[in-house]
Amino acid sequence: MVNVGQDPELAANRGLGPGQLPAWGLGLDVGGHVYVFKLGVITFGVGASALFTAPGRTPGMDAPDAGGPTVTTRFNAFSPQLSFNFGDGNGWSYLSGGVGTSRFTVSSEQLTVPEQRRAGTLNYGGGARWFVQPGVAFSLDLRLFAISPLAQTATEPGSPRMTRLSLNMGVSFK
Repeated sequence: MVNVGQDPELAANRGLGPGQLPAWGLGLDVGGHVYVFKLGVITFGVGASALFTAPGRTPGMDAPDAGGPTVTTRFNAFSPQLSFNFGDGNGWSYLSGGVGTSRFTVSSEQLTVPEQRRAGTLNYGGGARWFVQPGVAFSLDLRLFAISPLAQTATEPGSPRMTRLSLNMGVSFK
């Protein structure tokens, strides 16, 4: 689940109201880590992750903007990461973070906006993995994406500084 938000400034830059933007959506988060060395109880890892989501919002008949356009918010982020892992081979918890880029695009049938430029993004969070079978784990991860602002150009709307939240549940392989 990814929070794509209903930011008033983001919506206004695109001629929309904040309520016209979707708030949450399902996404796909993929990544990999290599564990390079252990120091005491901490195992250090390096890796990368990528997040993809594109939720849409179609106003219902009871909505203030009934009959309005379907608005889609696409959020893609990529980040190399450093991780600090605590635990053993049967399960562990971790903190990780990195600096990468993201693209946040809002579009609709009535809104012709080019794909947004990439913005610098700080990706940080933590989670845990519990192995249910050798090599297969249940995974839970909470991640924040601090997205740098983008200035408006002659052809593209600007974007404010934003922080987005992602709650990931899934499967990890070792």
